[in-house]
Amino acid sequence: MLVRRIALGLVVLLVIMVSPAWAEEGEGPVRYDNYRLVRIYLDDWNQVQQIHDLGGLLMSDTEGVGKRPTDYLLPPEAVPVLELLDVSYVVLNDNIQRDIDAERARLETEIQRDPNDPNWFFDYKNYDQVNAKLYKMQNDRPDLATVLNLGTSQQGRQIYGIRITGPGGNKPGVQFNGGHHAREWISVMVPMWIADKLVYNYDTDPTIHSLVDQLEFFIIPIVNVDGYVYSWTNDRMWRKNRRPPPPGYSCYGVDDNRNYDANFGGPGSSGYPCDETYRGPYAFSEPETAAMRNFTIARPNIVVTHSYHSYSQLVMSPYGYTSALPADHDWFIALDQAMHDAIYAVHQMQYDYGPIYSTIYQVSGGDVDWYYDARNIFAFVTELRDTGTYGFLLPPDQIVPTCEENFAAAIVLAQWAATPIKFSFPSGLPSRLTPGVPEPVQVKIIALGGTIDPNSPRLFTRSLSGVPFTESVLTPLGGNLYQATLPATICGRTLQYYFSAASTGGLTGYSPADAPTTTYQVQALPIVTILDKNMDTNPGWTAQSLWAWGQPTGGGGEYGGPDPTSGHTGTKVYGYNLNGDYENNLPEKHLTTTAINCSGKTGVRLSFWRWLGVEQPLYDHAYLRISNNGSTWYNVWQNPTTIYDGAWVYQEFDISSWADNKPVVYLRWTMGPTDGGWRYCGWNIDDVKVWAPDPNGCPPVPGDMNCDGELSFGDINPFVMALTNPAGYQQQYPDCDINHGDVNGNGTFGFDDINPFVALFTK
Repeated sequence: MLVRRIALGLVVLLVIMVSPAWAEEGEGPVRYDNYRLVRIYLDDWNQVQQIHDLGGLLMSDTEGVGKRPTDYLLPPEAVPVLELLDVSYVVLNDNIQRDIDAERARLETEIQRDPNDPNWFFDYKNYDQVNAKLYKMQNDRPDLATVLNLGTSQQGRQIYGIRITGPGGNKPGVQFNGGHHAREWISVMVPMWIADKLVYNYDTDPTIHSLVDQLEFFIIPIVNVDGYVYSWTNDRMWRKNRRPPPPGYSCYGVDDNRNYDANFGGPGSSGYPCDETYRGPYAFSEPETAAMRNFTIARPNIVVTHSYHSYSQLVMSPYGYTSALPADHDWFIALDQAMHDAIYAVHQMQYDYGPIYSTIYQVSGGDVDWYYDARNIFAFVTELRDTGTYGFLLPPDQIVPTCEENFAAAIVLAQWAATPIKFSFPSGLPSRLTPGVPEPVQVKIIALGGTIDPNSPRLFTRSLSGVPFTESVLTPLGGNLYQATLPATICGRTLQYYFSAASTGGLTGYSPADAPTTTYQVQALPIVTILDKNMDTNPGWTAQSLWAWGQPTGGGGEYGGPDPTSGHTGTKVYGYNLNGDYENNLPEKHLTTTAINCSGKTGVRLSFWRWLGVEQPLYDHAYLRISNNGSTWYNVWQNPTTIYDGAWVYQEFDISSWADNKPVVYLRWTMGPTDGGWRYCGWNIDDVKVWAPDPNGCPPVPGDMNCDGELSFGDINPFVMALTNPAGYQQQYPDCDINHGDVNGNGTFGFDDINPFVALFTK
């Protein structure tokens, strides 16, 4: 071991001696001849320090251990030493300078394109070219575009942006920015593409026209202007800004995206000036981040921000500095997924998504967390292409497709921001009502960039089409949560309902958004129970190793907290490791029901209670699957991100497409595969039910004379016909029983049912 340490020390010394000198102002470009781009899997922080000692230059946005690999640029002499460090690695590029030289030669011979040339996006653009296009957009469409000057950089350059909006005022604002890190050139091109499309497609694209009229867009393509210029002239791999070295050091630069006042100085940033993630002397010490702060504070209408970085193909949201989930996590994860889906739909490019902390690594002092914590702004960050061999030297033929797929996601985000009053339903909306029983519904309501008037949330209901809605007040539950109560509804009737709320600033929103033109609808029906297992006794299902029936011990809790100590009801559950956290590096393990007979049933649903803890699906997986033969399985659900319930959570799924009228249905809960890294508590399952609505379970609806299953104004004429022309009624409604008109319940339909029939319409 001593010999190995001495050998390692000598190699580190040699590496340091041959490492390139960092060029400063006025010097020639830094060269990285035979430097390797290496993806390394690190197990502990000692290994991270050893990579630093080898002269490793961080290429990933941040670094960490045990979860996902980190990319470094290593001197050629350092790569053989990795074998001594006993780390897993793969060389992505064996000579980064070769690609830098090719890029520089290509750019030097590039045709100087007019900013309006559609081929402007065929290659990367420097600081002056970007600014020229911003001013060209303003000159071409002064009715839509205005160039903004956010402030002056460390070296005296202007930080430009552009405001794009249609006629009118008092609009929500959406901000897109790029270029926090100098070498991430693709992060500049994407916001420029967004600006270009908003301006030049305004007259031809109805969606863009509508959004530009509804919103105020602010686009800042290059935040770190000094570093960006330096990456073009001196050092293609430069990341930070160009702050001069502090006393006693020779290293330039601060990482602007560690300089925001969001857990400034915490893990995921560095206090060492020579590190790539050096955070600076204090929060907002850098003129670039101070300019972004001041710009945002001066525009309180900004409700959404989106920052672009590269590379890794990730869509992320708060938090970066803590594993805790934000209060608005449900909205964040829904938008993360919506943007992921929009990106994938364009070129089938896969971007992972989720909170920054669990999707990449811990990051302190980042802009996303500051926007959300300090300004109550919904903030996102996308790591753009690629995950392959190019890194920051993304070939020019990938610029346009990267812009196209991320523009689709930007539109999704803008459309969401255009309706500032937001509703969500933490426990979902009911798929059916129990006849005659009120139904509580939790409602979460926020106002983007504002505050909900706590007295404003309302529920509007009716069970007869054509009559006025009945208005009721929602009950505050604390924070942004309210409770609505759907009224007791007669069996067979369909309840129509919608919600409204207003901000203290006077904005009113509805759910559904176009209510009352569109409403939510739910029918009051009894159910047929197909399967009901409360786990008080062992259901006798097939359980692979680690799945077991019994009482959980409350053990574990390495991440996310421990297991429960009993079931949702009773003490027993079916659980994946009842004694605590699951193990890593295990294949899929299944819990499978016996065959369930759903013959003759339609609208089949599954409900159960879960206590789930699982790391993000990049590493660990939880699945709910279904089969009709026990060999071919279909996903009903899988974890979209890291989940830790910390309490029993109700789950309900529509499984009708697999189960309706099927004589054989199997359900399977799966944990795994589980990769190295963090461990959570896995699945705990209780009170499993399979059921279906029973459309024939309701007695005839009194007064339903047209036999459509509900009482409505459409029953008035048939009622009159049945009284005055019974034979004609039977001829026109041959499948209806005339005794539906026996509203007073005396066993005979007649004129004495008129007043009770009329009274039905006032209930």
